[in-house]
Amino acid sequence: MKTNKICGILNLSENKTGLQPLTKNRPLAAMPFACRYRLVDFPLSNMTNAGINTIAMFLNENNRSLFDHIRSGKEWDLNTMYGGLFVFDERNSDDFSQENYDNSLNFLTKSATEYVVIMGSKMVCNIDVKAILQHHKQQDADVTVVYKRLASAIGAEDHEQLDVLTLDAAGHITESTAVPKGEVVAENSALSLEIYLLKQELLLKLIANYRETGRDFSLDAVMEQAVAHTNASGFEYTGYMRQIYSTKSYFDGNFDMLHDRNLAALFQENQKIHTKAKNEVPTFYAEESDIVDCLVANGCLLRGSAEHSLIFRNVLLEEGAVVRHSMIMQGAKVGAGAHLEYVIADKKSVIDPGVTLIGTKDAPIVVKKDEHIDCNRGAEVQ
Repeated sequence: MKTNKICGILNLSENKTGLQPLTKNRPLAAMPFACRYRLVDFPLSNMTNAGINTIAMFLNENNRSLFDHIRSGKEWDLNTMYGGLFVFDERNSDDFSQENYDNSLNFLTKSATEYVVIMGSKMVCNIDVKAILQHHKQQDADVTVVYKRLASAIGAEDHEQLDVLTLDAAGHITESTAVPKGEVVAENSALSLEIYLLKQELLLKLIANYRETGRDFSLDAVMEQAVAHTNASGFEYTGYMRQIYSTKSYFDGNFDMLHDRNLAALFQENQKIHTKAKNEVPTFYAEESDIVDCLVANGCLLRGSAEHSLIFRNVLLEEGAVVRHSMIMQGAKVGAGAHLEYVIADKKSVIDPGVTLIGTKDAPIVVKKDEHIDCNRGAEVQ
C-alpha cells in the first residue's frame, strides 16, 4: 500500500463517565491495558501497521497523560518528514462544534490521500486495515463499516448505546439500529465497531452537507448519516474484541488477557501492537513470593503473593501481602499483610500494611490515583 493512499482519524471525543473515578484526570484513550499498553495503542497500531503515516487525533479534554504517552509518535513511526501525527485539542474552544468542523476540513484537505479510516479507542481489537480497504474496493461501496457477530447476547445493563447492523446476502448494510442501554443486544447481532473506511472526497462532501443542516457538528453524527444514506457495506471482524465503557467492562477486558487464547488473538506476531518504550529492570521475585496465574510487567519488586491478577510496572508488593483477582497499576504499593480481592489500585496508590479490601467481580473496589488507604479509611466502590 502506498503510504499516501490512506489517512487516519482517531476520534477520541469519547464518553468516559462510566469509568469514573479512573478517568477523572485522563481520557478513555489513555487508560492502561494489559500491564504495559494504553487503549490508544490499539487504533494507532491498527493504522500504522497498514502503512498509514498521516493521522489526526481529535481531543476535547485533559490530555496530558495521552501526550506524555504518545509524544512524537516515534514508537509508531510517525516522527517522519512526511505525514505524521496531527493533534487537534478543542477543549478550550468557544465554539466546539465550529472548531471540530474547521479542523476536520483542514486536516482532510491537506492530507491529500484517497481514502480515510476512522476509529476510536473504546473498541479494543487488532484489525487489518489493508483487508478492510480490499473489501471496500471489491464491494464497490461508498462506506465500509466494521462489525462483529456476537457469540452471545449482551445484557441490558452491560453496554452503553450500541449500533447493530442489518445486512443483506451480498453484505450491504440495509439498516443501522441504535440499541440504548437498558435493552438486550441479541446473540448473533452484527455489532458495529464504529470503524469506518471511505474516500476522502466523499467524507468532505458528507461533512459539508451535515454542516448545512445547522445541527452541531460531530464526526459520529456524520458517519451515522453516511451509513443511512449511502451505499454502505459491512466488513466482518472475527478476532478478539472488547468494548470499554464502564469500570466493569474495563476490569473484564483486562482479565481477558489472563487467558492465552485472548492474549494471542489480540497481540499477534504479524500485526504487532506498539506502545511507548520503557527500558526498565526485570521484575524481582523474592524467595518468599508466590505469584500464580498473573500477568506481570517489568520493574516490580514482589515479596508477597498474587493470584489471577494483573501487576503493572514498578509495583511494590510487600511480604505477607495477598492480592487476588485484582489490578495493581503502575507504581502502586501494597503494604505487608494487606489483603486485596477484586480491587483496581490506580497509579501510585498506596495500600497500608494490614488493610483489607474485598470487592466483587461485578463491583470491584477502585482505589483512586495517588490515593493513600490506611486501616481507618475505605476506597470508593463502583
